[in-house]
Amino acid sequence: MANSAQGGAAAGNSGPATGNDQAEKALLVGIEAVCNAMSGEVRFTNENEAAFALLRKGCRHCSGTRGGEALRQVPVEKQAIVVAFLTRIAEIRRGASRRVQELGAILANASPSWQELLAGSEALGGPDGLLAEELKALVPATTAGEANLPAPVLEHEARVFLRESKSKRYLSIISSSTDACIIMTELPVSLFVCCVLGKGLSDACSSFSTEVSEETEASSFSSQLSKSRLAELEGENLEFGLAHEGVPSCGRFLGSRRRWTDVELCCSSRSFGRRERWSRGPGASLQHQSSGLWLYVDPRSPNKVTLSSQEHSAWEVLPAT
Repeated sequence: MANSAQGGAAAGNSGPATGNDQAEKALLVGIEAVCNAMSGEVRFTNENEAAFALLRKGCRHCSGTRGGEALRQVPVEKQAIVVAFLTRIAEIRRGASRRVQELGAILANASPSWQELLAGSEALGGPDGLLAEELKALVPATTAGEANLPAPVLEHEARVFLRESKSKRYLSIISSSTDACIIMTELPVSLFVCCVLGKGLSDACSSFSTEVSEETEASSFSSQLSKSRLAELEGENLEFGLAHEGVPSCGRFLGSRRRWTDVELCCSSRSFGRRERWSRGPGASLQHQSSGLWLYVDPRSPNKVTLSSQEHSAWEVLPAT
């Protein structure tokens, strides 16, 4: 009896798995099933229905605010397999269109990399694709004036200031009583060093499609994507980091951190990781890669800079002289 009680106590101390852990596990199981099904034509024929059900279960579990982080952490090569899989399902199983659309919407809201891969599939993100409207809605509205603004020019190791186009204020890192504070100032205060990742999404897709084509038959990933769309991504989706040169936070990267359920700007990490990556967007915008949010200054609060899912600002990248 004593041993039994001790065993029960030990089991109790380990505690049950959290909802997030269960969601991540379900997602991993679903993605693994999809990768297995896409490893050959025979396996796809035999396993696509079960793999689709497992993927749908995992994605639905991870569609919440906190669970969405698991979707953003999926490696791009596996994201590519999932999108190729959904493309094939959409093409051969017309009755599954609504479920494919549901899954695609969850993935598109997870991160820019999912959005770009989905947009590259004619069956999903093309003009008549299942997700055409969803993907269009995720791009913030751009005014006529902003639409003509060129994308910010960024070169590796360039030393630059970031200036918001409308307010003509500069993004600045200043000291506060507890932490470095990110605000907009009338004069340039903070200099940033550009660290270009050096590999656009289309490069990753291209190299991955070669690997897949060696193992599969007609289902190679390259056949699932719009070549013209990938050509656009070559120049527009280059990822980069912005390291602060100065005090406070010298050498720290502009990025994000989670505070409760919100994602906020910070400049605290010394490493150039997923949360410190940015890309250029339409209307001279800057998009945070891991969250999919946009760098934004509300005209009603010109001293404050935030990450927004609905609005974006146009940014000028001014070289230090």
